[in-house]
Amino acid sequence: MLEGLLFESFVAMGTIAFAMSGAFKAIRHEFDVLGLLVLGFSTALGGGLIRDALLHRTPAAFIDDGPAVYALIGCAITMLSHRLSRKHVFGLTDPNSRAFLFLDAIGLAAFTVMGASAGAASGLNAFGIVMLAALTGVGGGMIRDVLAGETPLVLKEDFYATATIIGAIIFFAMYRLSFAMATVTAASFMVTLLLRLLAIQYRWQLPKPKL
Repeated sequence: MLEGLLFESFVAMGTIAFAMSGAFKAIRHEFDVLGLLVLGFSTALGGGLIRDALLHRTPAAFIDDGPAVYALIGCAITMLSHRLSRKHVFGLTDPNSRAFLFLDAIGLAAFTVMGASAGAASGLNAFGIVMLAALTGVGGGMIRDVLAGETPLVLKEDFYATATIIGAIIFFAMYRLSFAMATVTAASFMVTLLLRLLAIQYRWQLPKPKL
């Protein structure tokens, strides 16, 4: 029961956070209400659609009302916040602000866990679990940035996908060591989130090859 409750909390947290990040970016680009909903829903559900397509199964968003409801809540919170305070809503409309990046980090960590969990449940090997977690984590954000006409965050923030990969490796290692699934998912979430927040705080960068 605890395991199911914890997983559902990750679904809700990640979906709402990603929907808000997409909606705030739509506000920054002065999209209309439909554009805001499209960007919010694409960000919130995109990673899950990629995950389910790779697993050859009907996307969860098409058979479960939860993800769409969470995405709508995220968009509604964003629109309400914007109407109450038009002064950039605490910096959330700026994709380089710490507030926006923090919101994105929550979604990244939650979707990493969701992708890794789906991979483990489908019997994938270590590479499959890590790749599925990474694609689930960064997929929605990439769709968001492409639709907004920006370079995807994952391509310019070196310690973005890296945090997802490390979090997924932690998930796989603990899963193989037969830890309780609630412990595995919580540890993977916290590691991914902490690494991403530290990267934002200290501007961690991976080495870049020079031509």
